[in-house]
Amino acid sequence: MKTISRYIMTLALLITAATGAWAQTEELLTTITPTGKGTYSETTAGVVTVTPSNMRRYSGDFGWLWSGSGSVTVEAKEGYTITRCVFKQNAKTPVTITTSPFAITFDDRGDCVQNDDMDGVTSIEVYGNAAAPATAPAGPAVTLNDTKTEASFDMQTSDVTVNYELVRDMSVQMTATMGDGTDGLRYRVKKSEQAGKYEPADMNMLQVLALVAVNDGIEQKALTLEEDYFCRIYKLDEQTLQPEGDGVLLFDFDFAPGLYALKAFAEKGSNYDGETALSNTFELFQGYELEIAAGEFATYYKDEALYVEDEDAQLYTITSVGNETATATELTVAAANTPLLVKNNAAEAKTILLIPTINATPDDVTPYEGFKGTLEATQIAASTATQNNYALNGKEFVWVKDAIAVGANRAWLEIPATTTNSRALTIVFDDVTGMSEELRVKSEEFATAQWYDLNGRKLQAAPTKKGVYILNGKKVVVK
Repeated sequence: MKTISRYIMTLALLITAATGAWAQTEELLTTITPTGKGTYSETTAGVVTVTPSNMRRYSGDFGWLWSGSGSVTVEAKEGYTITRCVFKQNAKTPVTITTSPFAITFDDRGDCVQNDDMDGVTSIEVYGNAAAPATAPAGPAVTLNDTKTEASFDMQTSDVTVNYELVRDMSVQMTATMGDGTDGLRYRVKKSEQAGKYEPADMNMLQVLALVAVNDGIEQKALTLEEDYFCRIYKLDEQTLQPEGDGVLLFDFDFAPGLYALKAFAEKGSNYDGETALSNTFELFQGYELEIAAGEFATYYKDEALYVEDEDAQLYTITSVGNETATATELTVAAANTPLLVKNNAAEAKTILLIPTINATPDDVTPYEGFKGTLEATQIAASTATQNNYALNGKEFVWVKDAIAVGANRAWLEIPATTTNSRALTIVFDDVTGMSEELRVKSEEFATAQWYDLNGRKLQAAPTKKGVYILNGKKVVVK
């Protein structure tokens, strides 16, 4: 007996195959309506595959390929035969294609080659018929492998052997992941040189691409991005966790701060079909911006460890209070829930960026117990006979007579009247900087020591820019 060649078909088609006559009358199989760059809706799903060659060229009003060159191709899926396709753009004269390939082409001006009245595609009517179902070959019945976890199954050995390779449905046991797949993973972004744009702060684009993966859970196999799938990234509503809009392709992603998830779609010609569910969520964050006048302070309070990279900025917390002074101690990394003073040392107003971190160890500094902070807008209470309250005015702490409103993420002082009754407290600086003995190493040791930044990346030489670094396992400040 001949060995029957390998067929690619879905398991569903194999099981439902039956003998008998099959109607060949032409009918409207499905109507395709573009919904985005490369995406579309179908009145009847599973009949055809539609491929626009230039997925960037989409408009909600003018459809696919409304500007620029490209083509739109319609191909029948297993079990269907196309007899003609009618390509339409709103009320313009349609184009009917009656022979394979069922495709129309647009030139570099965005005009349809077959009919220059059209300059896009807003719908496609697909006519044809369903082919006669396949007839199972003679011989013993097909038996699935016992574990039912393989991508193929074999007919029992007899005088005929047939291997059927399945097209894997991506919606089954496959998940697109960002990073290690941990839900809620966070990545820092920064403003780019292009106005309104962002870019990864600690990675280049190749590193970002390497974070995106799809795993075939049945075979425990990692799919290949270039060959097997492409991804769309969806911004999520942070309250409902539902996607906003149709998502964007990875190369169109703008890296704006927000909460996201991604979904993978099978590439044309791969051994996969369909799409995955939305993946684990991941967050892009920039940090927290404070607009501070030249030479002045602002308070800040957050339930995250924070640091700054700006050479004009420095973090402090109040560690003690005297009759007329509040002593500020410098911090390299502030622990979560630490009331802070942020100083702008520049000669002009500046936006200071406070950066959350989970990698660096916070300074072991205890704030003054009366230095209070809030995560939500509230009030600083009026001073009383036994307690004086003080709010920051940018340069010093001033006495609060009547209760005043204070915004979220701000801090103030609450001090017993026995400690101070001053109308204002001048900010003075503690001469203890928290810097370790490593800053006093000999010059040749300083140059050859092992330096790292706060993200754990090794530096090639001693740092030349101001900032916080790790030297021989300890935090130091370079000024």
